[in-house]
Amino acid sequence: MNDDEQFAASLRTQVTQVAPKIDVDVTRVVPAARRRRAARVGGATLALGLALGGGAWAATTMEPPGTALPGGSMTTEVEPSPEPSGPPVTSVEGDRLPGEPSNPVESHLTPPPGWRDATYFHVVTRSDVTKQGEEREDDSPFGLERWYGDGVAFELTQNGPALLSVLDYVGLGHTESTNVDLTWAELAELPTQPDALHDALLDTYEPAGQGEKAVLYAATGLATGVAPASTELRAAAWELLTSLPGVEVAQDVQDSENRPGTAATFELWDRTTTVIYDEEQDVPLQVEESLGKMHSLSVYLATEFTELPDEVADSAIEVPDFDAMTVEDAGLACQQAHLTCIFEETRSDTVPEGTVISSDPEAGALVAWGALVTLQLSMGS
Repeated sequence: MNDDEQFAASLRTQVTQVAPKIDVDVTRVVPAARRRRAARVGGATLALGLALGGGAWAATTMEPPGTALPGGSMTTEVEPSPEPSGPPVTSVEGDRLPGEPSNPVESHLTPPPGWRDATYFHVVTRSDVTKQGEEREDDSPFGLERWYGDGVAFELTQNGPALLSVLDYVGLGHTESTNVDLTWAELAELPTQPDALHDALLDTYEPAGQGEKAVLYAATGLATGVAPASTELRAAAWELLTSLPGVEVAQDVQDSENRPGTAATFELWDRTTTVIYDEEQDVPLQVEESLGKMHSLSVYLATEFTELPDEVADSAIEVPDFDAMTVEDAGLACQQAHLTCIFEETRSDTVPEGTVISSDPEAGALVAWGALVTLQLSMGS
């Protein structure tokens, strides 16, 4: 390997090391807690250097500013991901949040048009898990706050909002070998009459061998915050749930927050589940599950359809349209968008030499701060 090839390999290694995780410090995420904290800015460097033997350009390096690189370029200062300041972010109810998203985006999301202005399913829960016979290490509850959209989802972490991988809903893949899920479009088509809803769920899951157990499981998911069901669909699912065989219903109960509701208890597969539901407002209150010595309690503090807060939307970066940019303009755009860009040269009969042909991910894709973007650079014909 010659010096240029070693330089190209070194750059690629360094890019993977310095690509920062999203660290947007945000506490104003819902109307009940509207405040913003400033984030500190540290130092990093950007280089636009040609690896003559490797055939690639890199837009990030760990070399200090003013370092000469092969090809005659120099490193310059850029703004990195802001570091969180102050105490960790908590949920709107003050509960501790996960340090990292539970199901982060591996690369990028391709959002639908108008995703920022769309309606999102906002769910806030307080969870507690205990094991019989073992002392707890931490008595504080665990919070979860998410915004589910059709094609875009976010989760609030201790460092601010983070993109989530978009999943289908009311899936049964984790309980049986089959993988049957309902998408947003399929949820919208479900009937809002209990009997018709039963038949629709049975038709969906019966071919996979799930049958009536799947109807019970899916009705529970629709009645609680598992799926972004409308108020009408949620009410139908609750009425269906309480009418199914093996479900015991108790009126005039209270959840762990002393809120009045109706309880539905049943055994399904290997666990006992109790759902407490507010029939007047058609909202879930809590779900309690027991599996052997394990016991979990999830309290629903918010299940609502709402707009996406600007602070949450701003935590994701839209990949710029790099097409037809020069190397210099593309490098500047990478810097301004806080992305890590790799330039790969390729021949083209239609795109002028020294300009960008395409990007991966494509323009408009949503990525986390510091995400890697590969730009195809024309070498001419």
